[in-house]
Amino acid sequence: MSKRLIYLKQRRALLVSQAAVQRSELPFITQDLQQHLRLVDMSLAIVSVIRKHPALTLASASLLFPARQNRMITWSRRLFTSWEVFALVRKQWRNAR
Repeated sequence: MSKRLIYLKQRRALLVSQAAVQRSELPFITQDLQQHLRLVDMSLAIVSVIRKHPALTLASASLLFPARQNRMITWSRRLFTSWEVFALVRKQWRNAR
């Protein structure tokens, strides 16, 4: 056999053994990655719910921060009005493009 064929045979054996090691390590790497991606998925789901239901978010926030009823109603109205203005501006912005 020529030197080149011997080199290629050794190189192939090395690459095959490296691939076997990498295949055995892959489940451990993906398990760690899967835990991080699960956290990202949960965060995106929460953001999606907040964007779809702003009134629910407002109600939850008002329960977390108790205040005098008049003040809570005033701030609820302000926040709801702000949300409506934001939605209207966003709609107009998208239509302008």
